[in-house]
Amino acid sequence: MPDALSVLSPLDGTAVPLEQTPDPVFSELMLGDGLAVDPSSNILYAPFDAKILNVNKAGHAVVLVSRGIEVLVHVGLETVALKGEGFKVFVKSGNEVKAGQKLLEFDLDMLRKKAASPLVLVVVTSPQGAPAAGKASGAVQTGQTLFSVPFPEEETKAAELPAGSFLESAPLTVVNLHGLHARPAAVLAKLAAGYPHLIQVAHNGKTADAKSIVALMGLALAFQHQVILRVSGPKEQAAQILAKLEEAFKNGFGENPGGGFTPETADKPEQTDFSRPVPLRGLCACGGLAKGKAFAIQSSTLSFEENARNPQAESELLEQTLRTLADKLEAQIAAEKNNESRDILNAHLLLVKDPLLTDSARKTILQGKTAAFAFNAAIRRSVDILKKTNNRFLMERIADLKDIRREVLSLLTGAVRKRPDVPQGSIVVAEDLLPSDVSALPEHTAGVLLAAGSPTAHAGILLRNRGIPTLVRAGNAVLQIPPQTEILLDADAAKAVVAPSEQQLKDFDARVRQSDQAAEAADKTAFEPALTQDGLHILVEGNVSGPAETARAAKSGADGMGLVRTEFLFQGRAFMPTEEEQRSVYQAVLDAAAGRPVTFRTLDAGGDKPLPFVNIAPEENPIVGVRGVRAFAKNQAFFRTQLRALLSVRPLKNVRIMLPMISFADEVDFFKQLISEEAVALGVKDAVQTGIMVEVPSAALTAGQLAKRADFFSLGTNDLTQYALAIDRGHKELSTRADHLHPAVLKLISFTCQGAQQYKKPVAVCGAMAGDMAAVPLLVGLGVTELAVGAGSVARTKNLIRRLNAAECRAGAQHALTLATAQEVRAFVREKFGV
Repeated sequence: MPDALSVLSPLDGTAVPLEQTPDPVFSELMLGDGLAVDPSSNILYAPFDAKILNVNKAGHAVVLVSRGIEVLVHVGLETVALKGEGFKVFVKSGNEVKAGQKLLEFDLDMLRKKAASPLVLVVVTSPQGAPAAGKASGAVQTGQTLFSVPFPEEETKAAELPAGSFLESAPLTVVNLHGLHARPAAVLAKLAAGYPHLIQVAHNGKTADAKSIVALMGLALAFQHQVILRVSGPKEQAAQILAKLEEAFKNGFGENPGGGFTPETADKPEQTDFSRPVPLRGLCACGGLAKGKAFAIQSSTLSFEENARNPQAESELLEQTLRTLADKLEAQIAAEKNNESRDILNAHLLLVKDPLLTDSARKTILQGKTAAFAFNAAIRRSVDILKKTNNRFLMERIADLKDIRREVLSLLTGAVRKRPDVPQGSIVVAEDLLPSDVSALPEHTAGVLLAAGSPTAHAGILLRNRGIPTLVRAGNAVLQIPPQTEILLDADAAKAVVAPSEQQLKDFDARVRQSDQAAEAADKTAFEPALTQDGLHILVEGNVSGPAETARAAKSGADGMGLVRTEFLFQGRAFMPTEEEQRSVYQAVLDAAAGRPVTFRTLDAGGDKPLPFVNIAPEENPIVGVRGVRAFAKNQAFFRTQLRALLSVRPLKNVRIMLPMISFADEVDFFKQLISEEAVALGVKDAVQTGIMVEVPSAALTAGQLAKRADFFSLGTNDLTQYALAIDRGHKELSTRADHLHPAVLKLISFTCQGAQQYKKPVAVCGAMAGDMAAVPLLVGLGVTELAVGAGSVARTKNLIRRLNAAECRAGAQHALTLATAQEVRAFVREKFGV
């Protein structure tokens, strides 16, 4: 007889260490040792000859036992929330099964969309601490050995105190919305295992050992079920243990009463002394200078009843409320002229109609809860799902969910939402703002200073559209600023001073006057070419996302449109826009440019910016995964549709097509061939200029090879900076160090320009760096020939270029390359060029 149990792979896929799974209950081996499989098939087979101990009623988990070894096979993470959707089970508790016998089927495509992760986890839950040896790696097939577990020599238990009498708790209610599933069961079992006492959980005439995960799951405890805890041993000790277990039970074992995992409590921030000037650093969401007194906006809490008397009436109330809000959003969408603002409203409308969200709320109502309680719980569950993605772009959408929650709860409870009474010329301070908070700000708001937030969050976009100088991610000190404290906000430089000195106030006022005078002078010459003092012509173009912004840039003096972000046409939609719909919008952009050249960047979507109609699997590290042209390679039909729409606008001679996230030369060849094929199919005879975004180091370092293939380059300095410095520009702690004037970034730009110059190809900059006045002299000196900026920056960028000498810029750029830090570079630019 073998001395170890061979655990076979229950399906095809790729082996993944448990330590790499995105759930601490599994990654910290709280349930036990084992292995995960990233599935490529959708049928689960028995991993060994066994008896079925337990099948979860949601169909996503099975526990098997053989000679004292218990193994949990758990399909996906957070799949208990699916309540059986997409699962079909072929066995039940007590069945004897043979290795390779079918256990269940599941909808893998749905799992990838709706679950936190599709990983299938195979975990040894008993004997406790049993090692999984000889773990497989790489691709695995059904029936291949995953690992082996030594059979226990004899059934043993941890030393326990004699039972004696039990001390019982009062009845406790399960607050976990999905019941006592694997995660909370593991937490309870781990807590109980820390004591030598007998500990039991009793429910509905059944009793389970609290130290056994399988026994706990076997109770099938659901939301709102009542249990009694029992602890043996001396009364005083038992009472202390019982108190700790009761507290953990009431807190949901680390899950919110909405089903999600509670984040660890942050350390209390140190108190800031505002009796003297306090400098703050952050991220610029909207540039500009602002001075004003602090006015704090705090999030309000709406109260509502939990339990309902008439579930049917509550369901009807929720339906009516959602229809009312949907009608309101549709009216706002029809009236909104700004594309980005309209996209945000569309995203909110999709959330209001989201079936996962509404179905979740309806199910909670059927459990006897009010519409307000149910919708609040549904939002919390959705928020927790997004948090677990660890994807910054997805987590930024949490604010949209919270905004919808506030709108719905206000309608359900009849609460009247008041606009904040912001005094004239105030600087609004807050932890973060929701999109609706931004819409409620009065026109006379001088600026915004946030402890958290993000430039790419919807609130940041709306603040930018409104032109309110805004600094985000400035830290917890923002929350301690006393009311009416003076604040100087220099959003362009990503800094602020709280409680400034008299001299700082005087210097700031002088800067504001100088800035106003320069802006007035620049506006008068906005339509004239930007020529340096020694005659070098630098094109200053628009960085836009739709017809309205294009028209505004053209009226501001832009020489062309250096970047049209076609994402505006796709975001906030459940289905891909048709070819004709795309063509008409691209034509509107071209018409708004009034004869100027227009560079359309093909859709930059992918793992970090997912769209429901672009087929991309979830990724562990999406920022370096399938995005940009890599996404197009997997979705060629989608890409060809966009190409046909672009190739159908007129006059085509004014159109340039730009490919995002190019890393390799063969990518340029491949996509130029696709463009050529579509052009031939449409009967287009004239060649269309095709360029690439240079936003990863590999493209910058091989610019010479890429310049042979591309008609032009455009430096995406936002991504280039974060890849070069290995800092996510939205990182809470590190983002303020992601400065595009770091010498490493400047050297990559230098390599790019040198490669382009070999083949006389133009180089543009279309990232935030183009609008940073301190960067302009160095970009000119490094060889950049075009700058794509927001409409409001066109005139002043041209005005600055006219003050520069290209030869001096080249010398200055070479010196900047020898410096060590971004701070040194900025100090040098201030001294040399006065910006």
